Amino acid sequence: MNTCQPKILISQDGFCIAQCQHCQRIGLTFRNLLIGFEQTEFLDLCQTVSRVNFDESSTVFPGGQLQLVINTGHPDIQFMLSRQEFTTFSSGLSQASRRIEMQQLLKIQSN
Repeated sequence: MNTCQPKILISQDGFCIAQCQHCQRIGLTFRNLLIGFEQTEFLDLCQTVSRVNFDESSTVFPGGQLQLVINTGHPDIQFMLSRQEFTTFSSGLSQASRRIEMQQLLKIQSN
């Protein structure tokens, strides 16, 4: 029996973050990549990304485009993002983390 009950936190073109209402795990889909996180791991990623300055941390890759490499907390998975992708990614993580915090506050208040 599948007990997963995903609730969409954000959904944009090619980018979706959902949280299971049963186990609280979070699924992050960005383009064609799906990564699962425990809630604390996801919030750590959100906090890390919120402190990143694209201009200070990006690198010129072959082809001449600036790219930013972001570790996901999973040892073999990193995101390589252009400035526009980073802006979308960072904004989405920020929105999702605020929704999680709001849900936690509402849950505390209802108890």
